[in-house]
Amino acid sequence: MASNGESMMLLFFISISVINISLSQNPQAFQRKHMTFLDNIDHNRCNSEMQNRRISLTRSGCKRLNTFIHAPEKRIDQTCVSGKPYVIQNLEYKKSSMKFRVTSCRLSQEYGKDCKYKAEESRWKYIVVSCNQNDRPVHLAGILTW
Repeated sequence: MASNGESMMLLFFISISVINISLSQNPQAFQRKHMTFLDNIDHNRCNSEMQNRRISLTRSGCKRLNTFIHAPEKRIDQTCVSGKPYVIQNLEYKKSSMKFRVTSCRLSQEYGKDCKYKAEESRWKYIVVSCNQNDRPVHLAGILTW
């Protein structure tokens, strides 16, 4: 069993991790990576959106998966205000109270810095986000069917 001091240290490190997630990203980066007004994203659009938004390459190569949310900013922001707490690996996020139409672009081919993506069928899902102190989403932690 952990001592009181060990428990406090663990809580401190978890808090720092949550703060780092929120501080390392910002609402503008979230918008660029995940928000779209497009009605549809097909394979060709996946490739162009990933490249034009400069999100296809990471430090370790091609990004494996990116999810786009088909909704206006204000609707997505509501998740931070009225979403339900949702815990993933001891970190608290917000789960949307309504479903959003989402499309995921999955890496299909990688040749050096040339990344090719295939669109997965758009589906209605709940989103799980990390929010900043101003109740704005800064990280998409996941999507859920329930």
